[in-house]
Amino acid sequence: MTRKGFTLIELMTVIIVLSVLAGIAVMKFIDLRNAALAAQVASDIHAVRVGVFNYFAEQETWPAESGAGAVPIGLGPLLPGMLATSFDRADYLLDYENFGSGAPQIMIGVAITTSDPRLMAKFIATLGSKTPFFVSGSRLTYLIAGPGGIM
Repeated sequence: MTRKGFTLIELMTVIIVLSVLAGIAVMKFIDLRNAALAAQVASDIHAVRVGVFNYFAEQETWPAESGAGAVPIGLGPLLPGMLATSFDRADYLLDYENFGSGAPQIMIGVAITTSDPRLMAKFIATLGSKTPFFVSGSRLTYLIAGPGGIM
């Protein structure tokens, strides 16, 4: 007499193999998602940089300091899409920084913060940690203009 079906050992083996494959797929998905967010933050930094330079060209001064996640007053019309209304993203936060009040001591930058350490590691790996990027704790800052001129 032949029995049809699978034994418990065979079913458990299949479940374990599928679990391992699913775990690998989830980790790869997270890595791909973080890579996409790193590309997005690079694009956001570039857009803010161009907007700040355009603001400087029009006003002959740098935009004033704003709080984290807030777009500096007057800079919004010079930025594309949703960046014109908020620097607060779901996964990271941009913070426009205006250190100082006159050339040549003035320093202008955009800081990126996130609560996800893997995402911050991806930002640093993608964007770098050497000039014009600076890492301080869980904060990555892109220096737009510094002492002595534009970076």
